[in-house]
Amino acid sequence: MCVDINADGSAAAQINLQKKKVKDGHFDQPIPDVEPEVYYDNDAHELTIVGTGFASYYDVEIMSVTTSTVYISTRVDGSYDTIDVSSLPDDDYKIVISTLYHNIYEGYFTNY
Repeated sequence: MCVDINADGSAAAQINLQKKKVKDGHFDQPIPDVEPEVYYDNDAHELTIVGTGFASYYDVEIMSVTTSTVYISTRVDGSYDTIDVSSLPDDDYKIVISTLYHNIYEGYFTNY
C-alpha cells in the first residue's frame, strides 16, 4: 500500500474502492490487475490516483451523492495522476473509475 504524504507531513485518506462489474463478459483472456488506489486530501483539495501500471489510463467521474450531478469527468494516466477537486461544493461524492478492460470501481468521499 502506498500512502500519499503531504508537504506538512499529514497523510491523505485512502478511498475504499469496490469493484462493481465488468461491462462485457466476453473476454477469453485473463484481465490484469488494474484496480488503482485512490487518496483524497481535503486540505489540498486533490484526489491522487495510483495505478498498477497495467492500464494506460482510467476514466474518472465524480458525482454528488445528494443531487447525482456529475461535476468532473476526465481521463487520467494509468500509473499516477491527480485531480483538482477545489471547485467541488461541500457534499458527499461518489467516484467511478472505469478501465480500458471494462472494469468499474466505485468509492465515496466527503468534500468539506
